[in-house]
Amino acid sequence: MAWLLELVYQAWSTPQFKFDDEEKFGNRGDKAFGLSLGFWVDPTKIPVSAQQTTKKRVPDVFPMPGCNAVSQRFKDLVEQFEPGIHQFFPLKLRRKSGFSIEQNYYVFNCMTSVDTVLVKESRFRWGRFEEIDKPCIDIDREKEIVLSRMAIETRHLWKGLYLQPIGSGVFCSDAFEKALKKEKIRFLKQTYCREIDVPWLPEENILPALDWEAEKGELWGYRPKLRAQTLASRGKLEL
Repeated sequence: MAWLLELVYQAWSTPQFKFDDEEKFGNRGDKAFGLSLGFWVDPTKIPVSAQQTTKKRVPDVFPMPGCNAVSQRFKDLVEQFEPGIHQFFPLKLRRKSGFSIEQNYYVFNCMTSVDTVLVKESRFRWGRFEEIDKPCIDIDREKEIVLSRMAIETRHLWKGLYLQPIGSGVFCSDAFEKALKKEKIRFLKQTYCREIDVPWLPEENILPALDWEAEKGELWGYRPKLRAQTLASRGKLEL
């Protein structure tokens, strides 16, 4: 089995911080990524310090404006499972009083994007935006999300590229989810995803998007486009 991990946007779980240099974060539309983007993020675009505006308890994982904050305990767990793969940007946090928070915190970015959602088995359907005649699909959390175990392989943390639930959730292995619970790392919303031994094939899962790309001569979705732009700007063929 696998899981979809998401930030918890609730008053009881969000300690509320304000970045010292909000302008550095830039345009939320192209810099914000919630729990993760799935590929490389420019470290110079990530704020480095913030102060709490409330006196609430600070958990291991919580939303920051446009992104996230994770504790040293979360970072250590990720490095235990997938050392050196993902990005962690040091984040200096201060309490409302101005005193530094003792534990180290980071902005986390999962660096792996791979499609594992099986459309037919999950009972998702491709439709079209009539206004722009473009194919669309809704990865509905209210339905069972079924993943290809063969596409996941030995990964422990990943995001989809074409097939990603709306928002910034990160898929994780059952072993990683169990470790989160064992270490009592809070707070992350966890949605169960079933794994089956079916190969993930583009023509069976994203054919409408591929046909649209072939016809229009451009990438279908926001994430494939942004990934391509990131690759081009870095001069690399892969992330």
